[in-house]
Amino acid sequence: MPKFQGRRWVDGMRVLHVYVLPRSGVDDELLEMAQACRPHLTSYPIDPQYGSDPTDAGVLHLTAEMLADVPSAEYDEAARAEVAEALRSELADVPAFSAEVGPPIGNVAGAVLDVWPEEDTLALIEKVGTAVRKTRGDEALQHSGGRPHISLGYSYGSASSDPLNTDLRLLVTPRRATLCVDRVHLLDVAWTFDEELGGWRMSWEPVAEVPLGR
Repeated sequence: MPKFQGRRWVDGMRVLHVYVLPRSGVDDELLEMAQACRPHLTSYPIDPQYGSDPTDAGVLHLTAEMLADVPSAEYDEAARAEVAEALRSELADVPAFSAEVGPPIGNVAGAVLDVWPEEDTLALIEKVGTAVRKTRGDEALQHSGGRPHISLGYSYGSASSDPLNTDLRLLVTPRRATLCVDRVHLLDVAWTFDEELGGWRMSWEPVAEVPLGR
């Protein structure tokens, strides 16, 4: 279940995040690999984070940072603009790069694509954190996502991941794809509990798009 500052999320609570978003027409290899995983995920209590249309990236994302000091409703327009400008300043000297994602792995949280090599991605995350720290202070930096990754789907129940990982390993090819990282997105992200699913679903509204190296 989503967490916010060590507390449970209130249904519909919104929090600002900085994400890298896969895009149709740019990251098509990645989206094709995700589609190849889809029939295997739907046999488990895993909610895919992308659409059934191969061009629909849905809410696939790589998290760079969560601004965890206060809910996004407490950010006025000036505060949002200040964060966006700090991101532009910090990322102006960061060149665009490509990273490899995969192979798909089932785990306790659902299914993920790890990012490798991760040096450029970690350097980007560090720069994003610096921008957040400068504008919102250390208290805003409470997110620890572990190794950089893209979540293919989030779990809403329990099941053994062993058969899933066997299927993903044997039946999904290719097992790696390229992610183009040339911008980040500042987003107003919400998790809403879906009664029919029995789990949480993500949605967001855009706040700012920040290109790298400009």
